Amino acid sequence: MFDSGFLEMLMVAVIALLVIGPERLPAVARKVGRFVGKARAFINTTRSDIEKELRAEEMKAMLSRQEQEISELRNMMQDAQQTIHKEVQELDENLAENTRSPADPTITHNDSPTETNDEQERKP
Repeated sequence: MFDSGFLEMLMVAVIALLVIGPERLPAVARKVGRFVGKARAFINTTRSDIEKELRAEEMKAMLSRQEQEISELRNMMQDAQQTIHKEVQELDENLAENTRSPADPTITHNDSPTETNDEQERKP
């Protein structure tokens, strides 16, 4: 708005007193006061509406960024899940191959317990 000091306001009051007259000055001052009050209220309401809209736009932008981040995280999780499934499948295949392959011929399996030297000496 415009800047007005005390001297400017005093000058306007003196001119208004001379032009309007002392009888009608209080009524005119009341009307001017109401008009100025309504104008200020309108300006404040408009300002708050604009600020709300700006905040709403900021919130929409933030929401959009977060949706993008969530989408990226979902993609990362799906990639990780696919990788884990592939690794588990490979491990299952390797395990199945190892159980199907014949035993190493260098390893011998004796079902009977081995006799110690003490047991061999005791035999007749």
